Amino acid sequence: MLGRTHFFVGMAAALITLRPESLPVVVAGTGAAAIGGVISDIDSGTSTAHKEVDKIVMAATLALGAVIIIEYNFHIGIYRRLLADSNIYRIITGSAAFLLLCVFGMRQPHRSFMHSLLALFLFSSCVGIIFPEVAPYFAIGYASHLIIDLLNRKREKILWPMKKGYSFNLCSSKGYVNKLMMAAGIFISAIYISTLPYVQEAYATMLTVLRLN
Repeated sequence: MLGRTHFFVGMAAALITLRPESLPVVVAGTGAAAIGGVISDIDSGTSTAHKEVDKIVMAATLALGAVIIIEYNFHIGIYRRLLADSNIYRIITGSAAFLLLCVFGMRQPHRSFMHSLLALFLFSSCVGIIFPEVAPYFAIGYASHLIIDLLNRKREKILWPMKKGYSFNLCSSKGYVNKLMMAAGIFISAIYISTLPYVQEAYATMLTVLRLN
């Protein structure tokens, strides 16, 4: 499937599975799930699809940037929870390991290491070192990518380093199923987030702050 589909499906899957119970977790968790949903496609750079890598990196950066901007402007408590759950050494170590895995993954053939259960475990472990509370959101986003890519015709080496690839060969990665999944991901994410009481309260507060400014 296309990157934007993985982005929204990863968000929706994590939200409806984990049901975050506070505003800091819903914001940080949604961002982590979105990054998890797209990051495995950075191996597209080893094929002819170099532009896809740029899109994946941009999507992940935007997701992280949105979380940082929301926290910086509205102080919803993500930074406080991060420091309570982690420390600077864990953040540096986890981030370095995450980046090293990305560098390794970018050099691998498409749908090999980055689309494997091993990569799911390793990347999720890195996020767990950085920010344990959002690691499950990232993991579900990543897992959703692996699952829906199995529907495509191109084989996925989900058991890498084993050479055999798997595919259900049910649909094209750019066809109607892809569009339907993306629409469902957007709809489910938007409806779920907008109906959370603490999100509605925070939205009202933000509007008040913006009017006063």
